[in-house]
Amino acid sequence: MGRSKMSPEAREFAKVKRFIQKRFPGAYTIRRHDNSFAVVDGNGRSIVDPELLLPPAPTVREAWRQAKYTNWFSNMIRKSANAFDESKVYTSKRGDRSTW
Repeated sequence: MGRSKMSPEAREFAKVKRFIQKRFPGAYTIRRHDNSFAVVDGNGRSIVDPELLLPPAPTVREAWRQAKYTNWFSNMIRKSANAFDESKVYTSKRGDRSTW
């Protein structure tokens, strides 16, 4: 199917799927026992972080969207934690004595 013939929803789904599969090679969709869907990595582990308490995905598209959101959120938290690491802040302040 040519790119111009894809609906906007299908194009967005393909974009989300490529995003996740780039970060989790072999990622695929599974159907759970409660008829919800989840995206798992190549080893069968769920990509969606259970600590985020997202509701079960009723559709395949929603499952991939949740996987992308979870990946984005985890990356944001990791980057924020690294940016405000106590040793980095102390080192930068120690080098710049004009602010003391």
